[in-house]
Amino acid sequence: MVNLHLAYTGKINPPGASPVLNRDQVWAGLQRKIRFAQEFVPIIEGCDVLEEKDGVVTRVVKFKPGFGPGDSAKEVVRGYWPSWVDFQQEDGSHVRNIISDGSSGDLDDLHMTYAFEFRFPKIEEGSKEADEQLKKLKETSKKAVESSIDAIRQMVIDGRIKE
Repeated sequence: MVNLHLAYTGKINPPGASPVLNRDQVWAGLQRKIRFAQEFVPIIEGCDVLEEKDGVVTRVVKFKPGFGPGDSAKEVVRGYWPSWVDFQQEDGSHVRNIISDGSSGDLDDLHMTYAFEFRFPKIEEGSKEADEQLKKLKETSKKAVESSIDAIRQMVIDGRIKE
């Protein structure tokens, strides 16, 4: 079994981005992502909410073939305003979506980080397959962060997320 750990950080408001997003809008986007993951992450093709209770959401996400650690994952999701959302999977895999400030604290220095801990019980530590999976996950994590920021920006533009 191998556990793969990685993270990717993207700038929420790079030069020229319009509209400029604030923390409340990004947080609203992450709250929507809990229930409609497929609108944010290209490798997810569906999301079914099983239960919402006391701010905790239990859901099942379905991955596009060949992109997830399996075909689907059952997750318990908790939000920690104003900074992160945790996605805990049944197999022990864990994803955290983090909103963070850069050193200036300005909106153009706001960042989104996705941190991943994926468990692959059928892959051996140090194997070529583990290296290939890590490379694939690095590409996927970059796309996940960037597509989530793009989706939130589009939702602000079209009114699904209010300013």
